[in-house]
Amino acid sequence: MEAILKKTNTHAPGKQHHDTAYEASQVQSNHAVNEIVNFLDCATGFDYKLIGTDVQISQKEDAKVISFNLENVEKVLSRQDFDGSVFLQVNFYGGLKVLVTKFLVGFKPTELVGFDSQKIPKVVTTVDLKSVVKAIEDTYEEDNYQTDVELEVLTKVYHSILLGAEAVGFDMMTERSWYLRSMLNRKAATA
Repeated sequence: MEAILKKTNTHAPGKQHHDTAYEASQVQSNHAVNEIVNFLDCATGFDYKLIGTDVQISQKEDAKVISFNLENVEKVLSRQDFDGSVFLQVNFYGGLKVLVTKFLVGFKPTELVGFDSQKIPKVVTTVDLKSVVKAIEDTYEEDNYQTDVELEVLTKVYHSILLGAEAVGFDMMTERSWYLRSMLNRKAATA
């Protein structure tokens, strides 16, 4: 009987440690949910839905939706911008992060081979794609020796932002078609 008790007692602390780690993870997850929901309740630029452990955030400015599972959130930090505006930094397991301001979700553009990422800001939004498309279309209308170089740079900027948005959970199918339509329009105009 004593051997059975010893065996049971040596196993219990390991189980207790596992339960404690799980409980700590749950507390952190609940804290992250509360931080995000409380911020979104006060932010004017979003509509959001909680569906189980998934959150869907819809930006009012461009109707883009970002979805992510709250269980993938490692940490939520409240930050302040240089002008005093409060925003959330949401860090995900695996190294991705987003910045949630009052109006938009910011993210890091994807680094592309052969492209100097210093040409674009460190944090971008889906709204930035509209201005890049406009710049691409304006470049089509120009007729100088720099046009092809400018188009190549703008195309890489566009894809860097697009891929960054997809990496953090935005559905960017419409924006993929913008670019394809823009290229078809250019080919049609030069034909």
